[in-house]
Amino acid sequence: MIRLFPPIEVKGTLSMKQLFLPTAMSALAMLAACSSGDHGRGSDASDTASEAATGVMSEAAMAEKKAGFTSEVRELAFDPVSQLPKAPASAASRSECAGQVIDAKSAAAREVAKAGWGVTGEAKLGAYQLVSFAGSFEPGTSGSCFVSKGNIGVFEGTALRAIAYARSSSKETIGRIQPFGKDGARIWHGDIVPAPIADIRRSAQGLVIGKLAAEEKTCGGAVPTINDMPITHARKALIAAGWTPANHGVPDDHIDEREQALALLGVTEVESCSGTGFGYCSFDYRKGKAKLGVTTVGDNEDPTVSDYGVSCD
Repeated sequence: MIRLFPPIEVKGTLSMKQLFLPTAMSALAMLAACSSGDHGRGSDASDTASEAATGVMSEAAMAEKKAGFTSEVRELAFDPVSQLPKAPASAASRSECAGQVIDAKSAAAREVAKAGWGVTGEAKLGAYQLVSFAGSFEPGTSGSCFVSKGNIGVFEGTALRAIAYARSSSKETIGRIQPFGKDGARIWHGDIVPAPIADIRRSAQGLVIGKLAAEEKTCGGAVPTINDMPITHARKALIAAGWTPANHGVPDDHIDEREQALALLGVTEVESCSGTGFGYCSFDYRKGKAKLGVTTVGDNEDPTVSDYGVSCD
């Protein structure tokens, strides 16, 4: 049976080539299939919905479970493999999106970089070293970048145990991974304006991909998951969690019209807004000595949260 990683789908109007990643055991079979023009999907075609409907677990899902890697998120899956595929030629485009590619820190990440991929993130989960990497980077406006052909390698030392990927039926892409809380990792998609799509956590058997956690425990206390929320909704969730909005003054104190409009809505914690590009705005909150910075995107009246960060004195 030919086993292929499903291709990463490209969103929007961008034109990108699809990538198929062979497992070590199926490389020769895949070459034969390609020469005959057969690019059909392998056993990963079954998704969690069809498995639930039939009560039969697919071969891919059984392999995942046996290896200790499972996914509760329909769009994402693991493939237990032991050999890192060589990067496609399009990975050279990482030089055009330097801000999305990081220097490899772990030995595992250095192996990924050596294979020609662009390393986008690292996270440590128990004995596992997670490394996100991508094979195509397309620059956009205002320093943005569309990242595609992305995956996450799961290593023990430098030994590859599995690769997490986005199913071909999914509209998601994997852009990067980053540490989340004390014992987790968060997966972000690769769109022009990134957003989190799932979390990876440890399980009794190994690792599991699950839905976004309701909150993140930080040095300053819990921060509710506010990504993709309008700022007026996000601030209510933050206040309920014990975070106090800063007061940067009344509307007349703000030079920018967007800042004035937000202050008129009662969002006095708005610090600044960009008049160009994606219309980013920043907001400040406090809890004790901890400071929470929130960023929104969009120039609408009630912009959406795109990111946040906590710093503690």
